Amino acid sequence: MVESTHDVVLGDTEVVKRYRSWDRGEAEREWQALTLLHHHCPGLAPEPFAFRRENGTPVIVMARVPGTPLGSSPLTPEQVVAVAKAMQKLHRALPEAGLVNVEERRSGPREMVEDLRSWSRSAHAPVGPLVTSAEEAAIAWLDGLSASDLVGASTERVFTLADGNLGNFLWDGDRCRLVDFEDSGLSQVPYEVADLVEHVSVWLPGLIDADLLVDTLGLSSDQRLRLANCRTLFRVYWLLMLLPGNRGHERNPAGSVERQAQRLLDMLDASLGAINPLPGDREASL
Repeated sequence: MVESTHDVVLGDTEVVKRYRSWDRGEAEREWQALTLLHHHCPGLAPEPFAFRRENGTPVIVMARVPGTPLGSSPLTPEQVVAVAKAMQKLHRALPEAGLVNVEERRSGPREMVEDLRSWSRSAHAPVGPLVTSAEEAAIAWLDGLSASDLVGASTERVFTLADGNLGNFLWDGDRCRLVDFEDSGLSQVPYEVADLVEHVSVWLPGLIDADLLVDTLGLSSDQRLRLANCRTLFRVYWLLMLLPGNRGHERNPAGSVERQAQRLLDMLDASLGAINPLPGDREASL
């Protein structure tokens, strides 16, 4: 389940969005995103009509775009391809000059790694041995080179939605349009793909074929290597989010944290196997 950060009133042709919180500049980010996209890539996101404040509360009025939010059932191959094409269109929407005044997305790689390094050591109610093992493995990974590589600067800069919730993709039977840009900003393609495919609301009910999405996006070999690290990072994030006392614990089905723990351990085991293959695997590759 996803916690809403705003209230929306849907009209026939307009949508009025009122923010419940705005201390991190959510409304300003969204207004900038909608304005830039309407100029450089009209039709991908709602056209912005007005930005005002009502008794101090930010309100954005925008066009209502056609389509139904994805995420209520597993995506068909056609829908997965449409999601990939919408992501590609977004990432290529702004020219280099248009990125100059755009900030990094909220919870980008550097911020995420630093936050998780602190959060992973927070106390919580007792959990079983599987989750404890995953927590210990997460801490070791966060302290290692793979996480440090994500903190380092990247030459890739694309404009992104910065939200892995599939409900932000509106499907009209032919294509996808995008909504909810309050966390948007500059990022990297592998990080955004990982945010989507590792989102608990996506992988837990098995909504998307991650391999098909990645293949359709046509990621380079370097991007695929970075994607593996980014996916591990988001698996760590969701493990912590699902722990007792944290927001995701009560809002997801019983057993979710155990499934997430196994999911993280499986990826770490696979990564270790790729670095140190078994003798038989090594001989087969020669």
